Amino acid sequence: MKIFYIIFLTILTFNACGQNKPNNLNLEMTRLKTETVLIVRSQAIDEYPLWSPKSDFIACNIEGKWYKFRLINIELTDTKWRGQTIGVLKTKDAYSELTNNEQFEFEKVSKFNPRELKTKDGTKVELKMKEMSVSLVVTKKGEKAKILWASGGENCHSLVLSPDENYVAYLCEMTGLLIMKIK
Repeated sequence: MKIFYIIFLTILTFNACGQNKPNNLNLEMTRLKTETVLIVRSQAIDEYPLWSPKSDFIACNIEGKWYKFRLINIELTDTKWRGQTIGVLKTKDAYSELTNNEQFEFEKVSKFNPRELKTKDGTKVELKMKEMSVSLVVTKKGEKAKILWASGGENCHSLVLSPDENYVAYLCEMTGLLIMKIK
């Protein structure tokens, strides 16, 4: 009987801990009912973002130093941005310095384009400039173009498709590093 209680308590403890465990990016975005996440709030990001080969980290250069942000075992909170609800990375220990070897590996798989990219399935993502504004436009194969937001004066650029083609990362100069789910 004693062994039964020990096993029962172990299962309860395991299940309770598992319920509070942070999720991966997709699960957290689904929980918040959002397609966009602000990973790094900073106006000091230099260069375009880099994806890890497994799309489980995103890296950016902040004031000359590269950092990686994990996209698994994280928690997001929600906020409003450009008239929509977006997620914001809440997990304090989700970042670390990117090593030179990691940077090399990340660079090999990061498909960069300042303003436009296309997935293998034909989805097109654009950051269209019009005067002092930038609009994020997504066109899925066989559908009409859809404007998701306009910046109203903030320059947004540096589109980078994740290796799994589920996400696109980009920079907004006054906001920071954002990721949008495209699948």
